[in-house]
Amino acid sequence: MAGFSPEHIRRGLPVRALDHLAQLLAVDREELAQVLGVSLRTLQRKAGENQRLGPGPSDRLARVRRILDLATHVLGEQTKGARWLTSRSRALGAEVPLHMLDTDIGTQRVQQELHQIEFGFPF
Repeated sequence: MAGFSPEHIRRGLPVRALDHLAQLLAVDREELAQVLGVSLRTLQRKAGENQRLGPGPSDRLARVRRILDLATHVLGEQTKGARWLTSRSRALGAEVPLHMLDTDIGTQRVQQELHQIEFGFPF
């Protein structure tokens, strides 16, 4: 997912990419859809095999995958990265990092925390 070009994002990622990422994160599609700003009703309408998300949700989906990849790198395993993203973080004010990825500023805070974990010092 991290390898998608801006054109892929503008055209819209396949809905099945959302389902795949929800599976990797071990969350239900409703929770991930909420982070992406997509209603379940919209997902139900786009249930066909070749249906695509809009550019905004596609961009947020790629963002979540990029952060999962970073968490995986920092923590050494995808399951550990996914667990960290879906668990409350004391360092992030008891927020769930995944839920912060719906905004750019929230994403920056999550990235900053991951870099602090990686390098062992505050920014």
